[in-house]
Amino acid sequence: MEDVIKAVFDRKFNVKRLQRKFMLMLFSVLMVFQGKASYLNIERYSSASEKRFHRWSNRDFDFAQFNKKLVIREFPCSQERVVAIDACFVCKSGQKTEGLGWYCNGSAGES
Repeated sequence: MEDVIKAVFDRKFNVKRLQRKFMLMLFSVLMVFQGKASYLNIERYSSASEKRFHRWSNRDFDFAQFNKKLVIREFPCSQERVVAIDACFVCKSGQKTEGLGWYCNGSAGES
């Protein structure tokens, strides 16, 4: 996992050294983490403090560009790529649903 993330950061991804180090640590922690991802809970699985997670979360990070480079690295251009997200974390309660569309809820196993 670390090798893949380091390779993405090395591919002209405009992030400074300290932020790279933090994001690498954060992604590594999230791979083994279980439960609600609060700063306090994540602190238990890493060497960083809750305060450090809070400070770094206020900084900009281009997750869309990072994910794009990650997909390009892992899947060659000769293959068709489809990226999907299971939106089971989105609250879907009648008229209050964002966008009022049909969502496939992976946790319920239905639309």
